[in-house]
Amino acid sequence: MRKVLVDENLPRGLLVALGCPCLHATEIGGQVTDEKLWSHARDHGFVILTKDADFFNQLAVHGAPPKVVWVRTGNMRRADLEATIAKLWPDVDRLLADADLIEIHQDRIEAIKFD
Repeated sequence: MRKVLVDENLPRGLLVALGCPCLHATEIGGQVTDEKLWSHARDHGFVILTKDADFFNQLAVHGAPPKVVWVRTGNMRRADLEATIAKLWPDVDRLLADADLIEIHQDRIEAIKFD
């Protein structure tokens, strides 16, 4: 099972909802930079779960690892967001075997491989 680093722009409730080893960005340090999150995830074998487009840019420039799950659902109530991600997580985890980036949308999941 993959370890997940949940970015600070996502709720801590995901730590339980995903049912896998998780770490919230706030546990690394207060207002940690994207670069520090990227390095921590790469160095410690985490997948980054985020709503931040900057990690897509990091993947485009540097490639994986780490792999990134980019939540692109738009604004949702926290409980709905957690439920949506938790429901889709088994499919996301399966797709991460071959993809570097997974995009979660309200109506679909997209998997992208960077070469």
